Amino acid sequence: MKERDLHHCINLKLDRYFKHLNGESTTGVFKMVTQQAESATLNYVLDQVNQNHSEAARILGINRATLKKKIALYQL
Repeated sequence: MKERDLHHCINLKLDRYFKHLNGESTTGVFKMVTQQAESATLNYVLDQVNQNHSEAARILGINRATLKKKIALYQL
């Protein structure tokens, strides 16, 4: 899978999001997208390593304390 594929998927989802607004204004799109992407990525990696926080943190490239904070933030 190419990194570009993820970029394409995000663009498709954003197209759908804005079409569903039907011209209504919106704010906070960047925050919404980054939070959803972050929580989905954390959840996916945690599932892949059977909730092993040390291994998940290593794969994600963050320390365990940061991972634990994000798990609490997103209630994973």
